[in-house]
Amino acid sequence: MQPPEDPGRSPRIAVAIPCYNEAAAVGRVVDDFRAHLPGAEIVVFDNASDDATAAIAADRGARVVPVPDRGKGFAVRAAFATLKDYDVVVMVDGDGTYPAEAAPRLVEPVLGGRAEMTVGARRPVPGAQAMAPIRALGNVLIRSTFRILIGPGTGDLLSGYRAFSRRFVEAVDLRSEGFEIETELAVAATARGFPTIEIDVPYHPRIAGTESKLRAFRDGRRILATIARESLRLRPWRAATLATAVAVGAAALLYLAIR
Repeated sequence: MQPPEDPGRSPRIAVAIPCYNEAAAVGRVVDDFRAHLPGAEIVVFDNASDDATAAIAADRGARVVPVPDRGKGFAVRAAFATLKDYDVVVMVDGDGTYPAEAAPRLVEPVLGGRAEMTVGARRPVPGAQAMAPIRALGNVLIRSTFRILIGPGTGDLLSGYRAFSRRFVEAVDLRSEGFEIETELAVAATARGFPTIEIDVPYHPRIAGTESKLRAFRDGRRILATIARESLRLRPWRAATLATAVAVGAAALLYLAIR
């Protein structure tokens, strides 16, 4: 892991905010991250929003990069392509669910050379109903599938709050188009042996006037398909073992049923 090339200069940090129709929240998100990472450049990757997201972000002083292809994966890929020359890239959703005050804790292990990626592990604020039960269950199922087919990974595979080293940003070749992008990032870290540190952060309800773009069943299928595809590519023996176990179990049940 590499610290900034010139120890005498300040590290270059960027905050990448993928956004689609977040006009109600993006201004506050930009302001909060500027306050807590005052030396960082704030860059909003506007994913073809229909509302005033881009205008509000620009009015708050953020750099706005248009991303014409809709899908969070496209926005994150644009962020990685645009911000390769920064020492640390912080990625955060534009809906106000992640606390900007936690950003220095995500950045510090990357700058210190202890991690190539840090992950803000979501801890829903008690009583605030920040995460729907169906999504909490889905996260458990996805995490278990990842552990079986790929490896341990992190506790919160789908967190949208992360920090990356320059090495990570330069090394990975992202291909995801939608919300499976976080899974692909986790796979990249596991496959390349990049040290990853998970840091607990409060997870708040979305700012009023915004709505989630994730669709639990549609995007859940895409995430599981990504895990299965990457398992066949990186850990084929795991996928084969699981398939064999399922087949044996099915055969045993059929045998018992026809006895």
